[in-house]
Formats: sequence, C-alpha cells, structure tokens
Amino acid sequence: MSPTRIETLAPEQAALIPVYRDKWRAIWLSTAPIDRQKADAAVKAAYKAMGREEPDTIFLSSPDAIADILAEKSPERLAGELGAPLLTSLSAQVCSSIREQIGDELWMQLESQSSRENLLFSFFALQQSLTPQQQIFLEQIWLQWEERFLVQYWEQQRTYWREKLLQQPGGNFIAQISDFFWTQWGEPLSNQLEETVWKPLMNQPIIQQWQQPWLQIIGGMGLLSAVSQNFQGLSIDLIDFCIDVLNCARDSSKWLAWQSLVSESGWYFPLEKACIVCDRPRDLHFDSEHRFHAEGKPAIQFSDGCRVYAYHGVRLPEQYGKLHPHQWQATWLLQERNAELRRVLIQGIGYGRICQELQAEELDFWREYVLLKIDNDVDIEPIYLLKMTCPSTGHIHATRVPPDIRSAREAIRWVNWGTDPSEFSVQT
Repeated sequence: MSPTRIETLAPEQAALIPVYRDKWRAIWLSTAPIDRQKADAAVKAAYKAMGREEPDTIFLSSPDAIADILAEKSPERLAGELGAPLLTSLSAQVCSSIREQIGDELWMQLESQSSRENLLFSFFALQQSLTPQQQIFLEQIWLQWEERFLVQYWEQQRTYWREKLLQQPGGNFIAQISDFFWTQWGEPLSNQLEETVWKPLMNQPIIQQWQQPWLQIIGGMGLLSAVSQNFQGLSIDLIDFCIDVLNCARDSSKWLAWQSLVSESGWYFPLEKACIVCDRPRDLHFDSEHRFHAEGKPAIQFSDGCRVYAYHGVRLPEQYGKLHPHQWQATWLLQERNAELRRVLIQGIGYGRICQELQAEELDFWREYVLLKIDNDVDIEPIYLLKMTCPSTGHIHATRVPPDIRSAREAIRWVNWGTDPSEFSVQT
C-alpha cells in the first residue's frame, strides 16, 4: 500500500527551505580543490549503491581538459572504454523515490525554490568549450552509444516493472515463478532465437535500413530520459529537505552515497565503465542576482587557466570580457552579429557614450532634451534615444524610447508615464 502523500507544509517547515538551499549552494560553489582520493572513493561508493561495477575515475582539471581526452583515441575506442552515459543515475533513483511521496502541487512549489546553481554552473562552464571538430567527434561517439541505450532502456523497464510487481499482494511469489520459468526456458530459448533467427535477420539489407532509424529513435529517447531524470535529480537541496524535515522514506545507502558524491566531487558525468570528475574552479564571481558576472576579469577561473567571462549572466568572448566595460567601444556594435552580445554591449557602454561615439542624428529638441536616432545597423531596428544634458554638471543621460516617437516632447511624455513636460515642470 502506497504511503499517504504529503500535500502541504507547516509554516515552520516552509521556513527551513532556505536553510537547505544555502547549505548546498555553499557546497556547489566551493572553490576548494577536490580531494581526489575522497572523490574516487565517493564515485566507487555511488556505483556500488546503484548495483553497478566499480568504474574508472577520470579526473579533469577543467572542462577544457575534455579536448585532451578526445584527442587521444578514436570515437569507437573511446565509446568502448567509457561505456554509454548512465540512463538512470544515482541522483535520479533517489529523487524518484522521494517524488512518489510528495503531492504534485507541493513538489512544483518546492522545485521553484530549489537552488539551480549546480545546473547553471555546468551549462555555463561547458557552453562553447568545444571546437566544431571536437563536437563532430562527440557526435561520432554518440552513434557508438545508441545500441547501449537500447540495452539500458530494457534493463530500466524490467527493473521498474519488477518493483511494481513486488508491491502487489503475492507479487514476490509471482516474481519467483517468473524468474524460474525465465531461467529454465525463457532465457535459453531467447538465446537460441537470437543466434538462429534474429542475427541472420538483422543482416538483411532491408532490416538494416529499418534498424538505423529505430536505433536513432531509441538513442534520442534514451538521451531525453537521461537528461530529464538527471535534471530532476539535481535538486539535492530539495531532497535533503524532504528527508530531514518531511521525514520521507529513502534508501539510506543511496542517499548517503549521493551526498558524498556531490560533496567530494566538482562536476561529474557518470558512464557505464568510467566516471568523469572535473575539479572545482578556483575563482567565481556573481552579481546581486546570483548570475555569473565580472568586469575586466573572468567570472569563472580554473587552476589550469581555463576561464569564462560573463556579464550579468551572459557569456562573453575573451575579447570583450578581458576589458572593463568602460573600455568597450561603441564601434564594436557595428560588427557584432550576435543579438544577445549586442544587447550586453549596449548595456555596458551606455547610451550616452553610444550617442557620442556613433554620432547620433539629432531629430528634435525641447529645452535640454534631444531626440536622437542611431541608424548604423547597431540593433535589429533603429535606436531612438532621448538625451538629457544636466545644466549644472554637463552629465549626459540617455534613455531608449520606442521607434515610432517623432518629437522630443512626445519622448519626454513616454519616459514620464504620460505626463507632459510642461505639466511636469509645474509639479516640480
């Protein structure tokens, strides 16, 4: 009989959510070097808790070190030595068990308050870290993994339905009978059919034409399943809260192994025969909204020199990131084709400097206000600006206004929420 699901939180329970979020955020964002001996032990304990064979642990100094691995061996050899990515990880197994004990609405509420720093870091650090040639290499490895995903998917489904059967009245007896018949007749018959029927059939050209798209579909399903389940399992702060505060039942060996793996490793990627573990960065910088951000220096820096530049959560190429925004040039906007980077450059440079350096066209005046237009293909559409020069300090302030505005007075009204400038002056 399934336990009663938890549907709501008491106020004192809800008040503890930030405590668990901050606890795991501090672990994810640690800049201390990992202890490789402890990390290796944590990896092996995690695989043991999953009922898998002990893997090789491959340590990386940074995401950039992936390139060294790819350069050493062929896709076929690498895929064979590492094995395919695990379709169901330890974190996904623990998360699935806890998820069944929490009501849907409450789970969504808890997920919305869960920290995603680890997920953000993984994507941010890995994004664009591979060259196009290395990405092609990885696609070739992926082709080698497709059949392994089919096997994993079959094992996953068999385990799932067996667990469901054991939960039913008399399920243990039925499972034993099924195991007996499978061992005595099913498995030998299956092996014989594979040798005499299946393998000769699979060598037929028409079957091979059908097989490849099928494997691609299975590979895609396996990838989506692995990604979705492992993303769900990334919420270790949420799981910790459910176990500690809500007293959810769990498999203690798996839960302890998962905590140890996250605490002792940096970013990790579990495969069938090996687990890749990346060291933690030595330096991290954020803005007030916890987005990666640094001005004139890397937002993420690893011990081997690998670095990532970012401006309020947007990854920057080194040519921009290594300079302080005060040194950015408005003319860069004319060559930058990436819309997101153009937006960041506009934000960092400021409309005041853009007006001066790109020689904006003056369209209209009203007292110290000027309506300007920049039509240098800087943005998707022409930029219209309302420029105000402070009479006492000479400081220039510029605000972007909609492109359908045709007079300075109309622009002032738009900036002041519909208040006409003459009325605004009287009120002042």
